[in-house]
Amino acid sequence: MAVTDVVPDATAEPDAGDPDDDGAGRGTLTVREKVAQRLAARAALDTPDVLPLTPGLSKIAGRSLPQAQLTVTGNRVTAHLKVAVAWPAPAVEVASAVQRNVAQTLSTMAGLHVDRVDVTVEQLSTTTTDVKRVQ
Repeated sequence: MAVTDVVPDATAEPDAGDPDDDGAGRGTLTVREKVAQRLAARAALDTPDVLPLTPGLSKIAGRSLPQAQLTVTGNRVTAHLKVAVAWPAPAVEVASAVQRNVAQTLSTMAGLHVDRVDVTVEQLSTTTTDVKRVQ
């Protein structure tokens, strides 16, 4: 997936000393869909009260939370995330924070235009939030 498609001007030479040069004329940037998925999952996990969760037999099947599925078309993305929320945090507020964090991360770190972020709270957990930071 190409995030930006830039056709550089063959007659122009880049000025290395130009402080306004944003690099757009130097080529293309490609962010693979798998990388964008991992960015989205990490952004969800970095949201307060979102917990990493690998319940029971899900460890074997690789179905831990958070999960992110993205649909990328050109530089536009739609994200669907499943998360576990710490009890007694308000699930609606946590899901809204996940939406904001994921949209901002995909926009700033991957250069994608985020059309939509859907969040499903799959589970409420009494696991302490301190476990989240130990990896």
